[in-house]
Amino acid sequence: MLEPHNLLLWSAVLALAAGLWLLVGGDPASVAFTCIAFGALLGAAAVLSTRAVAARHREIFELRNQHDFDENRIERLNIALDALADGLDVGIFLCDERGLVQFANRKVKAMFRADQPKGESILAITLSHELERLVTETIESRRHSSVEMHFTYPEDRIAIVQSWAEPPEWERVYVSIYDVTELRRLERIRQDFVANVSHEVRTPMTLIRAMAETLLDEEGGDRDPTRRYLERIIAEVDRLTLISQDLLVLSSAETGPVRKQACDVAAVVRGIVSLLGDKASKKSLTIRYEGPKHLLVEANSAQMSQVFTNLIDNAINYTVEGGIRVHLSADDEAVAIRVIDSGVGIEAEHLPRIFERFYRVDRARSRATGGTGLGLSIVRHIVESHGGKVGVESTPGEGTTFTVVLPIGAPMPTPDERDVV
Repeated sequence: MLEPHNLLLWSAVLALAAGLWLLVGGDPASVAFTCIAFGALLGAAAVLSTRAVAARHREIFELRNQHDFDENRIERLNIALDALADGLDVGIFLCDERGLVQFANRKVKAMFRADQPKGESILAITLSHELERLVTETIESRRHSSVEMHFTYPEDRIAIVQSWAEPPEWERVYVSIYDVTELRRLERIRQDFVANVSHEVRTPMTLIRAMAETLLDEEGGDRDPTRRYLERIIAEVDRLTLISQDLLVLSSAETGPVRKQACDVAAVVRGIVSLLGDKASKKSLTIRYEGPKHLLVEANSAQMSQVFTNLIDNAINYTVEGGIRVHLSADDEAVAIRVIDSGVGIEAEHLPRIFERFYRVDRARSRATGGTGLGLSIVRHIVESHGGKVGVESTPGEGTTFTVVLPIGAPMPTPDERDVV
């Protein structure tokens, strides 16, 4: 399309050409017709050009309005997101690659008593070198991180801190801080309560058992009701003692980090199979170990012994005929130990709860076998504290399989080092 200034130029050219044509003797009628025709074309072009300019102006106007609308929409979204972040009960930081704060929500400001954190370094606000390192490492690794941190400013607190970088430039880091100080305090109170109760209960139980045994020795005659009652008292005291011991083991499993070292889990399992072999034989059950002779993992040997003693002993208690197989296998990352029995099995409705404290599928049978209701809880807590997991599969009337998976931390044995007990 012709712009208006181009139309004026073409009109001037047309007038000059017509004048020259007349000077050289051109026919006035032909000149007039040609000028009229060309003028009509120029007029049409002018109309079209004017419409095009008007359309272009309208397009620019609409784009400007759309741009203003988008800016307003973005601004409203930013305000809504800021309001949402301020309403969370989790502290939120947004930092650049240098650790300078670009955004901090209301929870963070209250947590660290910072009125104007924007533009300040995260170290200056929190006085935590550990948090500063986490931001730097997140930028470098571009990975999501989650750690539990101890803050000392402005007061002692424990928090779960998560950090993740913003794609695609990976130049900014989001940090969330969830205060779990009160939760950890309550956990510590509960753990102390369990430990204290267990210790306090053991002393009177020891005295009651000693006195009952003394009376039992002094009484004569197996048919004497006093003797029967004293035997019952001793049995119940023994059961309470087992519960007290299991509570202490459970409390120990729940508190503090696990002291790990090189543990030959294959040797531990084979030792327990051998130790409980007599108990299985008395019930006419077979028990065998399948797996390598040696397999090292990073674990606490005493706690591993507790885990597999509980599982294998349970398998013997709840198996009437057949036998128990303990199968150990491993790959480059984990070791799996399966305790497989041909026992009574467990109904599907009970499987999700059998690792709960004091939960019993059959209370009468559990008491008859001497169970405290804490064995599987101890297994779960010990395995999870080692970074592993425990699962169960069972078919009523056919048997049960407990599977313990532990991370491996030492070289694997050669494939031919296998043994069957």
